[in-house]
Formats: sequence, C-alpha cells, structure tokens
Amino acid sequence: MKRRSVALVTLISLVVFATQVWAQGLPAAKPEQVGLSSERLERVTRALRGEIEAGKIPGAVALVARKGQIVYFEAIGVRDKTSGEPMPKDAIFRLYSMTKPFASVAAMMLMEDGKLLITDPVSKFIPQLGKREVVVSQVNAVTGKIDYLQVPAERDITVQDLLRHTSGLVYGTFTPNPRLKELYQKNGVTWDGVTPEEQIERLSKVPLAHQPGTTWEYSMSTDVLGRVVEKVSGATLGRFLDERLFGPLK
Repeated sequence: MKRRSVALVTLISLVVFATQVWAQGLPAAKPEQVGLSSERLERVTRALRGEIEAGKIPGAVALVARKGQIVYFEAIGVRDKTSGEPMPKDAIFRLYSMTKPFASVAAMMLMEDGKLLITDPVSKFIPQLGKREVVVSQVNAVTGKIDYLQVPAERDITVQDLLRHTSGLVYGTFTPNPRLKELYQKNGVTWDGVTPEEQIERLSKVPLAHQPGTTWEYSMSTDVLGRVVEKVSGATLGRFLDERLFGPLK
C-alpha cells in the first residue's frame, strides 16, 4: 500500500505540473467528444476521495486532456488540514524524483552519441560497483529464525538495470528487507549531504537486495545512473543537462 500511495502522489504531482502548463490555454470539452467516458473519469474522483478519506493524502488536483481539450479538471480535498482550506486548482505541489526521467534521458543521449550501451556493466565506469554480493535469507532449521547470507552476484549490474530499477540497489528507508535497512543505515548510504564520490563509496560497501536483472525495486539506481553520465560525459549531471537538454529546449 505504501508503494501505491507513493505512486499516486507522484501521479497527482505530475498531473498538477501539467495543469500549470496547459490548463490556461486549452479549451474544455465533454469526455465523449474525444473518445473518453464521463463515467470512467468519475472513478478518478472516487479513487482520490478514497485516498483522502483513508488519510493518505489531504487533497489532490487532477487534470485529463485529450486531443488538445480538457475533459476532466477537479480539485478535491483540502490544501491545509489544519485550516481546512479547500484545495484550489492552481495549488503548487512539490515534485519528487523528477531528476530521474532527466537522468535517464541523459543516458539515452549518450547512447545515441555512441558513448554508452545499455548493456554496458556499470563497473566499466564505476569499478567500485563491480563484483557485488547479494543478501539472501533462509530459515534456520534449529532456531526457526531468519538467517541472512551473502552470495556472489551472478552478473554485473548493467546500465539497463539502473534505468529500470532492477539493479539490486534499494532505498534504505523504503526497502522491506530488514537486513538491507540495517546495512544502509550502518554505512550511511544516503543522498543527503554527501558528495557523489562518498555516495558511491558507501554503496560499494553494502550488498544488493536481489540478483541484478531479476527483481524490480524502486531504488538509488538513478543516482548511480547520474554518476555514470558524469563519468562518460566528463561533466556534472547538472551541467550536462543544461548544455544538452535544458539549454537547447530553452
């Protein structure tokens, strides 16, 4: 359920971003005029109200547009739970994890440049992340408790694994694996207040949660992908994005 809530908030945030960009310039239309269903769009309202009533989010703004016309635009719930102020359609939301798509685009641009393959092992660019171990659990036949062992990774993490979060890396805060939670905390694996070099060094000291390429788990994979972009391009991620993406797009 936690992942579902995170995904919902992310979706709402993206929709609100779209709202700010599009809402003022697009005409409104009935859903049926563009091949959509009013009844099914109403399910969006019911789903959001359900999340609000369950206390998962205080409110939301959602917009759906098709063929250049807005067919659904609703503000639901409250902006401030303390004051009870209703959610306005022009509310400003903080967007989380929005560097991820940009870092992924940067990696694909380098692939187009012929400087990177998605099948490349990450250790080609960041040697510290080669020859990893993976945490596995098993029930102790004597005590009945869970024992955690570390076994060699069957293959290296690839750039593709970073792009699709199948690297075996995790977020220490969110992973359901108690052993990884402990190890990430012990080794200070975080993205706050550390340099890129420190981040990689700390990641190199903890095992993976899964064999690379086998399991999806939302993770620090894109952080590492950003480091790969820097290694390949010779520029910081911010500078690369400014020069190759944001600047040309103005």
